[in-house]
Amino acid sequence: MIPGSVSAPDSGAEFSVGRICSGPDQAIAGRLTDDWILEGSRLAKTSNEVLTATQKTFARVLLSIGMAGSLSLLLFVEIPGNGLWHRALLDSAHGPIFAAVAVLLLLMRAPEARTRRSAYVIAFVAALVLGILIEFVQSLGGRPGSAFDVMTDAAGAAAGLALWSLFQRQPGDHPWPAIAIALAGTTFIAWPPLQAANAYAHRAVVFPTIVDFRGPEGLRFVTTYGSPAWIAAFPAPWAQEADERALRIRYDEQHVAAMRVLEPQADWRGYSIVAVDITNPADRELQLTFRVFDAAHDGNHADRLNLPLVIPPQTRTTIRVALTAVESAPQGRSMDLAQIADVMLFGREAQPPAELYLSRIWLE
Repeated sequence: MIPGSVSAPDSGAEFSVGRICSGPDQAIAGRLTDDWILEGSRLAKTSNEVLTATQKTFARVLLSIGMAGSLSLLLFVEIPGNGLWHRALLDSAHGPIFAAVAVLLLLMRAPEARTRRSAYVIAFVAALVLGILIEFVQSLGGRPGSAFDVMTDAAGAAAGLALWSLFQRQPGDHPWPAIAIALAGTTFIAWPPLQAANAYAHRAVVFPTIVDFRGPEGLRFVTTYGSPAWIAAFPAPWAQEADERALRIRYDEQHVAAMRVLEPQADWRGYSIVAVDITNPADRELQLTFRVFDAAHDGNHADRLNLPLVIPPQTRTTIRVALTAVESAPQGRSMDLAQIADVMLFGREAQPPAELYLSRIWLE
């Protein structure tokens, strides 16, 4: 071998620092190799930390967007409709929205802090404060605030956090408190639709009665426009059966006697008469108007039935109106008896303080 030259290693030989370095050079090369490995590990760890921080920031942004979108549904979205189902579902919609909001607030905390009981309490209180602020903002915009909505917000937040805790439960954790909270909150949220379903079922069962006040179900489809009204026992002189009850409407110079049936059964075909059972216990006559219109009503006075009624003093009276008169009431067209949309009984003018009793309205 020529002095000063290096022979090529065999094809099967291992190539290592130790093979080409010896003595001090080998020690230096070893330290360099260790430094490279440590530096590579440090850079990889730093990259992972940066990636993890970016992912956390991105997740928080997504959670914030989701929460803002959920709350915007309550603040800015007007869902068309005015029926009992519509109102019940709107009341209950606060529940699932605030269940999501409360869980999103919880997830915005660091993972190691989410399992603490205090984190759940903070998320619940924050969601409740948001609910109160929403009702306040709505009141500034002309939409009345609602204490019931705040209660539904609280029920939804509690139920959502309870359900989330069940999915995150660790071995040995007792599930029953969370199950009880979730069931209580869900029941409260579902109560308005359940009441609405019961009211619709009652309405279908009692038809051809349009509305009656022997039980509280009759109030679900009635509004009185500010006139004090409640279900009360019939005065003894006019009661036709024991414990008979009716809608008692009080009126005066500021409040006309008024009662409107919301969502009456629409199809009146196959019947010939609509009847109203009304009692005037006052010592003077009561002047009312009986109004009916269909789904095609254009809002004009001439496009509906406006029938004047005079109820004699201290009298229980059944008013019967032929449906042929109802059908022919609009000028220039016939009322569609398959699409009746509104039934109302109201005073023609403010009258001295008195009251009336409305037993029921039905078809014959």
